[in-house]
Amino acid sequence: MSDKHYIIYADESDKKGDYFSNFFGGVILAASDQKKISDELNIEKLRLGLNHEVKWQNVDASNWDRYAEFIRLYFSFVAASRLKVRVMFTQNMRVPQNLEQRHRDDQYFLLYYQFIKHAFGLLYADFGPDQEVFVSILPDKIPDTKEKVERFKDYLCRIPSSARFRHTKLYIPRSGIGDVDSKEHVILQGLDLILGSMCSRLNEKLTAKPPGKKVRGKRTRAKEKLYKVINKEIRSIYPGFNVGVGTACHYGPSDRWTHPYRHWLFMPTNYEMDRALGKKAAPRKPT
Repeated sequence: MSDKHYIIYADESDKKGDYFSNFFGGVILAASDQKKISDELNIEKLRLGLNHEVKWQNVDASNWDRYAEFIRLYFSFVAASRLKVRVMFTQNMRVPQNLEQRHRDDQYFLLYYQFIKHAFGLLYADFGPDQEVFVSILPDKIPDTKEKVERFKDYLCRIPSSARFRHTKLYIPRSGIGDVDSKEHVILQGLDLILGSMCSRLNEKLTAKPPGKKVRGKRTRAKEKLYKVINKEIRSIYPGFNVGVGTACHYGPSDRWTHPYRHWLFMPTNYEMDRALGKKAAPRKPT
């Protein structure tokens, strides 16, 4: 029986938003499927005339409909579980307690580590008799010092030796961890659209109006249209999806591995609610 090899692409968005912060996104796929999916997505980009990197920040009135076609193809791979997407974020109202200065200094990397370790359900991967599971981790370029990034990679490759994973045959080779340029990885570009749309929706960027204006800008309205397309695609996979909460594990914790799309509202072990950090008016129900 041959060993299995998976790839995790990962990215991050707003570290500090008005209402939600620390956005991390990832997508896991079989390494054997990487080229096939990338080729199909790149062919679609070419057909749509999307000659530059696909990014949420580049969405505007002139291209949102073409971005929508691209993301529909992307979600066809998600619906088939060939791409499995994970999004994690924190809520500002849940204020962590008893943090030491080192926790504050390394908050970004500590959360990123928890995201990789738990969001993909690696503990429940399809291990078989005498079968090992190898995982490569390819985050988009991490905006920090080389020293901190290298230390972070050292922690990631030691996940399989942590207490919860010692009984598994999971391996994360240090040589398989390397930050990449999203311009060269179309699967990461699709993830950027999903992560950016979730961040914008939760922090109400899609309803924002320019200072002194009574109506939203064209770019903001275009992004809202694309968000609605993405939301519809998610709901076709996960009926009743609520963007602001974590997705449930209806069949147990193994859902973290098997589900094609999941959200994780990360909550600190010890926190206090500070509603002054929430939305000032009664929020409408997230969709």
